[in-house]
Amino acid sequence: MLKTALTHYINNFRGFTREVWILAIITFINRAGTMVLPFLSKYLREDLHFSYNQVGWIMVAFGLGSMLGSWLGGKLSDKIGFYKIMIFSLFTSGVSLFFVQYITTFWSLCAAMFILMTIADMFRPAMFVSLGAYAKPENRTRALTLVRLAVNLGFAAGPALGGLIIMGLGYSGLFWVDGASCIISISIFALLVKEKKKAIHDDKAESASEIKSVFHDKIFWVFLFVSFLQP
Repeated sequence: MLKTALTHYINNFRGFTREVWILAIITFINRAGTMVLPFLSKYLREDLHFSYNQVGWIMVAFGLGSMLGSWLGGKLSDKIGFYKIMIFSLFTSGVSLFFVQYITTFWSLCAAMFILMTIADMFRPAMFVSLGAYAKPENRTRALTLVRLAVNLGFAAGPALGGLIIMGLGYSGLFWVDGASCIISISIFALLVKEKKKAIHDDKAESASEIKSVFHDKIFWVFLFVSFLQP
């Protein structure tokens, strides 16, 4: 029974396009590289000797930047395309991480973290939009599952790698490794995956007047609320 269940689970990941697998791999590399996040408050407290109050405000700036970046990523993906947003986001945030470690004053770090997270979190909505272009229509739900699995595995591996890096290189090593992982992962993507427009499905039964605003989609808002409550 266990073998049958395992075979069935593995079969769920068959039939994907080459681009979807590359997207999952670079997502894993990128998420594994976010080992700065679990240790950020310790770094601010132990290395930069900020008060708990200052650490809290820096984390507020971090969160606000993430919120703005997620909104911008979705908005700009519709305007100029997900491909350009993905490359800009990961490459720029990777380079930025190399310099953030040299910022040591409170207000400068608040601004730096806000800007960094605004740029970095533009990647996620663009990445999910890309599945509409690179995944086959019959595989899109499973492709999303694969990418989410890569995200979760990356987050699981990140703190373990981060601890080893801190022991060997100190907190500054986190910024170098995280920045490098962003640049390497998006370089792999740019070299192996060509830009492709998101597929547009014509549905004659649905006219433009019948398209509802996201603000009127009650089921979607329930889903967002449940996702927000998850730890």
